[in-house]
Amino acid sequence: MEKQALELYKGFIDDLVELRPCVLPCWIAGNGWPKTVENEKINKVLSELTTEQKEVIALIAQSARDGGIHDVLVYLTDQINLEGLEIVKNEVKMATDPFDSGMHYDWVCRREGDSWPDQNS
Repeated sequence: MEKQALELYKGFIDDLVELRPCVLPCWIAGNGWPKTVENEKINKVLSELTTEQKEVIALIAQSARDGGIHDVLVYLTDQINLEGLEIVKNEVKMATDPFDSGMHYDWVCRREGDSWPDQNS
């Protein structure tokens, strides 16, 4: 496998790991949404919650974002493997399933702090 293609794949997954943190949990656990008329209802509800309740809702919000990223990666993996989708950047075709695990699995592993499989050998 071409090294550039593999590095493009790894960069793609690692970029999504970097994008993972969501601002919503910070707003939920912190001082609420930005103070606008549209956000008054949300902030009112948040102000009535305990710290523990806010932490649980913040966790749910982050889990929803994680689920969305995961689902898109499952879809992209299927489209690549079954429908011939290619991802190309600067004329380099991204590697296709280089670790035989799917983009979603690689994203979860990297999110959890695991090394890339080729770094373990």
